[in-house]
Amino acid sequence: MTHQVISTLPLLGVEKFFCLHGGWLTIAHAAHLSGNYSMLISNASNALQCLLKRHSRMRTRLRVDDNRYFLDNLQYNSEHLSSDLFFSAIEITNESWQELVERRCNQDPYSKNGTVIFPLFHFMLLYNSQQSDDQLFHLVLFQNHCVSDGQSGFILIHEFLTMATTSNALEISEPLNTEILPLLGQLIPRPYEFYQLVEWNHITYNPENITQKQFEHALHLFLQCINIGDPML
Repeated sequence: MTHQVISTLPLLGVEKFFCLHGGWLTIAHAAHLSGNYSMLISNASNALQCLLKRHSRMRTRLRVDDNRYFLDNLQYNSEHLSSDLFFSAIEITNESWQELVERRCNQDPYSKNGTVIFPLFHFMLLYNSQQSDDQLFHLVLFQNHCVSDGQSGFILIHEFLTMATTSNALEISEPLNTEILPLLGQLIPRPYEFYQLVEWNHITYNPENITQKQFEHALHLFLQCINIGDPML
């Protein structure tokens, strides 16, 4: 299956850091629910297509080319971006949901000889059909940290649950959002980018080897990076 790429962004700074040298960082968000999980399964496909139209980041893939890292924005197509790529329902019996989530987070997400990660988002519904309706089931969102953060994950789970539990869920339509979100490095003016945070992190974890001058320099860069400015001394 060939996806049509409409634009490409080179990964820099913190986004690039999370996928360097074949590495990855998968974040998992879990919602613990009770009630009729079959409604979520039935309405998942339409809810996901709405999310894919609403959030352009969900239509992206990570691509590695000769040690360069890119985020490809894909053209929306309901066949090429099938809901099955972004949602699965799994019955759990002997294995705990925590073990399954941990295994998925540690699973190598790369395909095509380590050159592509797609999809970068995946919802997983974990349930036990032998339990009564008042027992918990779990909706877990897995997302790659190079394109999303913790707050974004909670927003996606909230939107998915809102659409999948609406009485007229199958009638909901969503306009296609074509706006491409900028990368973090594009939002932080140079020269204050990721390396200042790395330097500050190094100093705070190794204070015994740092001089007062080095500390003040790193603090200055860090405060500039987060747009606070120098403290009043």
